Amino acid sequence: MTIRNLLKFYGTTLLIGLLTTVLVSLLFAYDKLTVFLIKGDIGEFFAALIWFMGYGLLIASISQLAYFSYLFIHQLGHGIFRTAWKPIQVVITLFAFFDLVYFRFLRFGQQNGDVVKFIWIPVLVLICAIIVSYYKKKLTNSGVVIPAMFFMIVMTTVELIPFLKVEDTTWLYCTIFPLLLCNAFQLLMMPKYNAASKEERAARRRARGQQEVTTVKNTKVTAKRKKK
Repeated sequence: MTIRNLLKFYGTTLLIGLLTTVLVSLLFAYDKLTVFLIKGDIGEFFAALIWFMGYGLLIASISQLAYFSYLFIHQLGHGIFRTAWKPIQVVITLFAFFDLVYFRFLRFGQQNGDVVKFIWIPVLVLICAIIVSYYKKKLTNSGVVIPAMFFMIVMTTVELIPFLKVEDTTWLYCTIFPLLLCNAFQLLMMPKYNAASKEERAARRRARGQQEVTTVKNTKVTAKRKKK
């Protein structure tokens, strides 16, 4: 990927994280953001809004770091385990799905034993993973379903671990939705930016070739004039 397309890719991911976090915070972080707007305290509202915008940029950066880490892990796993890499991904994905419930239930749900209210997190991640994997398959080929599910479930779980240990669900809401959208965007749109980079390189080579041809022609014309 060229630097220009990499910057576009990163910038778009940042924008998705920022906008999603702001929208989610307006709905779920009422007492931390929206309440100031309702009361007419514009200064406090904008101060809180800037804070959530920064939080969204941070979440988007974490998502991008996780995505490039996944690319490295995927290539490494495929190189080491070969055909066994897909079954290994399936096993790891199942463990990660279980841990999405277990981590939070272990910390906050053991007293009342009610595990139902902790199910929504893995269910949401699973639904998003299935949808993204389906569209990824349509965009590329049938061999991407397991890697796509692995990324959307395992890497999202790794990104969410610090927030699963926080009792205030506001931060979980403001984290999980931006993460899922940023992860989905990167997984689905990376081929588009790679293709644009290839076209950009090809255009540069053509332009360089034309420039070389023009230079050779000018050199020949200059040489003929000198002979005359």
